[in-house]
Amino acid sequence: MKYVGNVQIFINEWSFVSSMGILNHLFGSTEAIAREMELDDKAIVWHWKEYLRTISRKEEIIGRLKVDTNFQRNLGELKKLLEIELVDISVEEKKEVEIISDLKSMAHSVKIQRVHKLEQCLGYAETKYEYVYGLLKQLDVILKNQMQLVRMLQVKSKKTDELISHLKAQLELELIILEKIKKIETFHTLFLALVKGEHIIHRMDAAEKKLLAKMQSGMGKIFSQEITKGVLYEWAMTVFSGMEDKVHELVADGMLDQHPDMDFEFVNRGEFVDLVRECIQRLRKRKVSEQMITVFVHLFREWFNHERE
Repeated sequence: MKYVGNVQIFINEWSFVSSMGILNHLFGSTEAIAREMELDDKAIVWHWKEYLRTISRKEEIIGRLKVDTNFQRNLGELKKLLEIELVDISVEEKKEVEIISDLKSMAHSVKIQRVHKLEQCLGYAETKYEYVYGLLKQLDVILKNQMQLVRMLQVKSKKTDELISHLKAQLELELIILEKIKKIETFHTLFLALVKGEHIIHRMDAAEKKLLAKMQSGMGKIFSQEITKGVLYEWAMTVFSGMEDKVHELVADGMLDQHPDMDFEFVNRGEFVDLVRECIQRLRKRKVSEQMITVFVHLFREWFNHERE
């Protein structure tokens, strides 16, 4: 970073991230993150604050957005507000029918509930990085959706009212996420550590994704009680039966605070992975690969965090 008078000029060390967006960088490969560990802290925080400065004006425009003589002018300003260093969606082109289908795939109320559920599941000391990562991941999707919707509105569409409605819904989600981020006192520290690769959230490799596709159907049928036998079923049931004792053990050892959502906290902690590994080792003489354990943990958490009633 260079300084000219009171003006900050970000060059060289920031050029890589500027070309792809901070969140694109964060959710890229772990190798790409590792290459960029020397990024300038002040530059990263500055771009985050620049994004926050767009919010009030964005609220104002979207709140009163309607088809009138100022419609295209408002869309043009909104597009400029979305052209930030936080996320680059230059390659994220979708057809109108695809984006509307994606946005309709889950009820808006469920999307809001999932944002709140993140805090319930991950808003604890042991899972603080996962919590921030989860919030930023949702924010990344929202910002991309907003830009897609604005682009669609800039051309003639028979679904203008519907697109405006979706845009307002995406803004509502964005504001909920930002309120949660505002409550995290150490957010900037956590954000920097994630962006710079000082704390890396595990992402599935190609082999794990392939295994995920194979196991997904079976786990779904176990959770819906369509399957009541087999190794996968026994594994899931053994994990279930062992959870309560593990939670009480952690509470007794002072490693887990007693609170209404401590089962959610436990399922998202490292100790849960240990339990999953122990359970399958008791069930099978042959060693199970870490890839299978990773996929099992992912599927179990997805169900426990979002689907379990």
